[in-house]
Amino acid sequence: MRVYLINPRFEPTLWSFEGLQPFTGTKFLSPPLGLATVAALTPKHWDIQIVDENIDDVIDYNAQADLIGITAFNVQYQRSLEIAEKFRSRGIPVAVGGPYCSLFPEAYEGKCDYRLQGEAEFIWPEFLRDFEAGKAKGFYSAVDKKADLTKSPIPRYDLIKTDAYNLLTLQTSRGCPFSCEFCDIIIMDGRVPRTKTVEQVLAEVDHCVKQGSHYILFGDANFIGNIPYARKLLKALAEYQKANHYPVELCCELTINVAHYDDLLELMQEANFYSVFIGIESPRAASLVECKKAQNTRRSMFEDIARIHSYHISVMAGIIVGFDSDDKYIFQEQFEYLTALGVAFTTCGTLMALPNTPLLKRLEAEGRLLDTSWAELNGHGAADCNFTPKQMSFEELHQGYNWLIRCLYRYDTYSDRLVTALNRFQNRNKEHLRAPLDLKFMSLLFKVIGYYLFNFDPKRIKFFTSSFWRVATGSPFSVGKWLEYFRWIATYRAFRKYVIETHGFPEGVDPKKPPFIRPAIFPVSEVLEEELIPELEEISESTSIV
Repeated sequence: MRVYLINPRFEPTLWSFEGLQPFTGTKFLSPPLGLATVAALTPKHWDIQIVDENIDDVIDYNAQADLIGITAFNVQYQRSLEIAEKFRSRGIPVAVGGPYCSLFPEAYEGKCDYRLQGEAEFIWPEFLRDFEAGKAKGFYSAVDKKADLTKSPIPRYDLIKTDAYNLLTLQTSRGCPFSCEFCDIIIMDGRVPRTKTVEQVLAEVDHCVKQGSHYILFGDANFIGNIPYARKLLKALAEYQKANHYPVELCCELTINVAHYDDLLELMQEANFYSVFIGIESPRAASLVECKKAQNTRRSMFEDIARIHSYHISVMAGIIVGFDSDDKYIFQEQFEYLTALGVAFTTCGTLMALPNTPLLKRLEAEGRLLDTSWAELNGHGAADCNFTPKQMSFEELHQGYNWLIRCLYRYDTYSDRLVTALNRFQNRNKEHLRAPLDLKFMSLLFKVIGYYLFNFDPKRIKFFTSSFWRVATGSPFSVGKWLEYFRWIATYRAFRKYVIETHGFPEGVDPKKPPFIRPAIFPVSEVLEEELIPELEEISESTSIV
C-alpha cells in the first residue's frame, strides 16, 4: 500500500527565510518534522512518499496512492483544503492531522475523509490498521492522551530532501510548565514536560548529521521546561560534539529563566548552541501580567539578555502588540525596548486568539471576537488581529504595527541591534570552530560579501562596512562572534525582502517620528507598579517551574 504525505505551502513570513536562497541554495527554513515522525510510525509494508510544497515545485495530483495524509498549521488551513479537495475529486481518501486539526478538528469536518486529533504516536498506527481492514472511522481523537516519548521513533529524514532546507528540526520534549494565556501549546501538549531519553536524542542528532545537516533546531516549546533533564541532555550533547569535532550547530526555543542558571548557559555554549528563541512579548509589566507570563517579570530583562549574549549565544525574540494593556504608544516602546535589548531578529506580530486557548475563551465571553475566517489570516508575524482591541482602534493598530516592523528592519536600526548583541560576546576560553570551514561554507561567505560590497547601492554597502567596523572594534575577537555576524548579515537579506514586499520600504519611516508620540518613554518592564505585585505573586504561585 502507498501513502502520500503532504506539507502544504506556507505564505511568506519573516521566519521562512526564502531570501537566503541566493546565498545557500536552500528553499525553506526546515522540513516537516511531523510528517517525518509519521513516516517512522508507518509499517514497513507501506510505501511512503513525503512531499513538501514549500520546496517541491508541484504536488503530483495524479499520484498512485491508496491514502493521502496532510498536516497543517492554522496558517496552512486554506491551502490544505484546496489540496484535499483535488485528491478527493479523484476518489483518493484524505486524512488530515497535525497541529491545527488537533487544536480545532471542527475546521475540517466534511472537508476530508478522516480527521486525526492528537499525537501521532497514538493515532496513526491505529488508524492505519483500521484503514487496511476497511474499518477506518471518520474521526480519531487522542486529545486526552499524552504519548510516551521514550517510545517515539527516529524521524525519517532519509525520506526528505534535506539539502533543500536551512536546518533540520528535532524534539526532545513536549509540554511547557508555564500558562501563557495566548498559547496553544499547553492546550495540545500539556503543562507537564514529557521527555525522550538522552540516548534517543543523541541518536536523532547523529541521524541528522549523517543526512548532511550542519544546523539543528530543537522544536520544543520550552527546551528547559524540565531543568534537571536539560542539564543531563546538554552534558551529553557537549560530549557528542567534542567527540565528533563539532559537526553541527544547535538552536532552540526556551524561556528567559535560562539566564538565571550560569551552568545551563555554559553547557549550551559547550554543546555548540549558537542561538535561542525567547518569547519576550512586551516591555510592559501590565501586558505580561495580563497574559500570565510572570517568568518575564522576575528579573531585569536587559541583564538577562546581556548575560545570554555573553555566552556567544544570540537571542531571537517573540514580540506581540495588541494586548489589552497596550495603547497606541506601545509601538514606540517596543522599538526602543528591542534596541536597548540588542535583539536583532524578532518575529514581531499582532496578538491573535487561537482556537480553544484561554485568550479566545476570555475574548469570546467579553463579546470581542470577530467573525473572521482562518483562511483570511496569515498568522503571527503579520498584522492580523481577530478581536477588537481594547485601547486603540484597528486603524491605529495597523498603522503602528506597519511603522514598527519597518523601523525594526531598516539598515541602520538592524545594524545597531546586531552590533550591540555581538559586542557583548565574551571569550570564555571555550572557543571552537562552530561551522565547517569547507568549500561550501567559503562559497557562501564570498556570496554574502559580494552581495553587500559589489553593487551600486551605497546604503547597502555602508550597512555592511559600518557594521563590520563596529563589530571589529568592539569586544575581543572570537570565531563565534564573526560567524554570528555573517549569519545575521546574510539573514538580513531575507528579513528586508519580506518587509519590503509585505509592509513597505523600511527607510520610508523614521524611528524618531513614530505615528503616536508619548512625551516620555520609561522602561516599564524594569519598574513594576505596586498594584501589579499581588497579581504577579498570584501567577507565580500557580506557575510550576521544574
